[in-house]
Amino acid sequence: MVLAAALLGTPARAATSMPSSSNVALIPSNIPVNSPGGLGVMPISSYVSGRSADSFDKFSFKYVALNDITTATLSNFDTVALIQVHTSDLTSAAKAALAEFVANGGKLIIHDSDETSLNDYSWLLPGPYSTRIGAGCNPCGLTTGTSKIIENSGLISANPTDPTYVSIPELLKYTDAVGDANLLVSDDPRWFAAASGTNASNEAGAQVAYASNNGLIIYNGFDTDMIKPLASGPWLCIDAPNNACPPNAYPSVDWLAQMWYSELDKSWGPSSTPQGPPNGLPQTQPVSSIGTPVPPATAGLPSNHRCVARQTLFLRLKNLATHHRNVVQVDVYVNGRHVFRERGRRLRNVTLRRLPQTGNVVVKIVATTKRRYHLISTVRYRACPKSARM
Repeated sequence: MVLAAALLGTPARAATSMPSSSNVALIPSNIPVNSPGGLGVMPISSYVSGRSADSFDKFSFKYVALNDITTATLSNFDTVALIQVHTSDLTSAAKAALAEFVANGGKLIIHDSDETSLNDYSWLLPGPYSTRIGAGCNPCGLTTGTSKIIENSGLISANPTDPTYVSIPELLKYTDAVGDANLLVSDDPRWFAAASGTNASNEAGAQVAYASNNGLIIYNGFDTDMIKPLASGPWLCIDAPNNACPPNAYPSVDWLAQMWYSELDKSWGPSSTPQGPPNGLPQTQPVSSIGTPVPPATAGLPSNHRCVARQTLFLRLKNLATHHRNVVQVDVYVNGRHVFRERGRRLRNVTLRRLPQTGNVVVKIVATTKRRYHLISTVRYRACPKSARM
């Protein structure tokens, strides 16, 4: 309970607007632990290849060791970047210091790609929610998978005229950024996706996401093996000998470095308008809504009627266990409110009671697999007229 006590005992400072990162703590460094062949080294000098105006020299970087993560140390920085850190290697005190850093208005950037797996970030925000990374493939060099930019923003954009534009087709063609991506999975309504998709195993989650708690948290799960540490260095391609791109067959821009630059360059702080989203980032798709769709009948939701009689609904969750034997937890929501949870593989049928007497009744089942990904099924019912309840 050290983490909870620390968060409750430290009042947050009022957030101030920051135009971009300036002083950046790299934890533990910009070089991934156990990096195969020296791949995945994040650039901290020079510029983004293909975009010479985007220079990393505008930021000041300093390494901070895992055992030096304290409130006092982090107070010297406006931005902290966790680079390929296993959250299991963080002490409770270190987690408390990082969460406090965000609560006091700091920016936290997380890059963990396929050097880590099943990282748990639930401790970053207060509340009874789960925010984790699904199981990945360490390191497989996979090039299949999908990715979609949810909405253009200051982090990533599908509009070629935007400074944060990223070409997903080139990422897929030249790198393992998508296929080996780590995917964020959460039931916390404060996390929103900037890009979502599937990995090579067709499991779904957020590849780029963010959350606000006075400060800003940015998560990027794209694999960074093919990032260029220096603009003057050789282009790296996943399917080339020694990962050296052949002449005239490489991306137009180092898109991985571009995302890293955009994350550092992103402004943050209170909204400039009363109703504006925090940190100027859209809140279009909650991460909690991302998962693999499951047919209602498979999930145990009645699909042969649309009217909920007597405020009850019978769920055949055993159907879900039959079709998906890797399910380890089931959560049920009614009109967005959590009403039921069961853990374990021996699911039982349940009856939902005291459902709304009027209006719509939206029932969503979220099943968590052993690999920590979500299977989602949603059905919109309506409350039966009184004449049908007799």
